[in-house]
Formats: sequence, C-alpha cells, structure tokens
Amino acid sequence: MNRGPVPGTINQADPLTRAQTAWGADIPDEVVTLAEACTSQSANSVAKRIGYSNAVVSTILGNKYRGDVAKVFAAIRGALMGETVLCPILDEIGRDRCLSEQKRPFEATNSTRARLYHACKRCEHRVQREVTDAS
Repeated sequence: MNRGPVPGTINQADPLTRAQTAWGADIPDEVVTLAEACTSQSANSVAKRIGYSNAVVSTILGNKYRGDVAKVFAAIRGALMGETVLCPILDEIGRDRCLSEQKRPFEATNSTRARLYHACKRCEHRVQREVTDAS
C-alpha cells in the first residue's frame, strides 16, 4: 500500500518561485528576502533567525498568514535585512532584537533589563500597544 501524495502532485518549487506565484506582481521586499534566505538555508533555520515558527515562514511565503503580517515583516527586516532602531537604553539595535525585548517580562535581577522593561512600555518603536479599558 502506498501512502502519501501521488508522486508529482506536490509543488516542489523553490521558495522564491512559490512566493512569487502566491503574492503576484506586488510581492513585498520582505517576502523576497525571506524566500531568498529559505533558498540558501533551511526554512527552519530561517524561522529561528526571525523568531517565528517554520509554519509562519511557510504561510508568509504562500500569502496565507492570518496573523499580524506587519510584526513578521518587522522581524524579517531586523534579522535578514539589517534594519535598526534607536533604543533609549541599548542605543542602536536590530529591529528583531527590539521586538524580542518588547516580549520579555519584567526581571529585577538586572538593572538594564528592568530599565528596558519600563522604557519599552512607552517607546515609539513598540509594536503592541496596551489597550485601555473604556468602561
């Protein structure tokens, strides 16, 4: 008994071709960069570099990601395209590092970490803003 897909039915195209097919003519630079990185490395290693899962990389390339695409694009720009931001505590850092610092919880064990936690809450580069209760 043969299991799995019928041979020749799975799209074995390289990541760039797959992304161009899915996104069409208006393919963003971030997707092109992601696809090129996946061509030279494994998708799993690229996913680790940008701080997301392999599934996110796959769905971004296929133009089917339902999450916050802007956050993923910001991580791609930081990790793969070299975009930097001016952090009030750490000075110039990569956009991907900025995003990872925003996600970290408060830690009183390190004074820099504590200052970062408070600075990130009101920073202009913060991606996720706190929602204020209207009631």
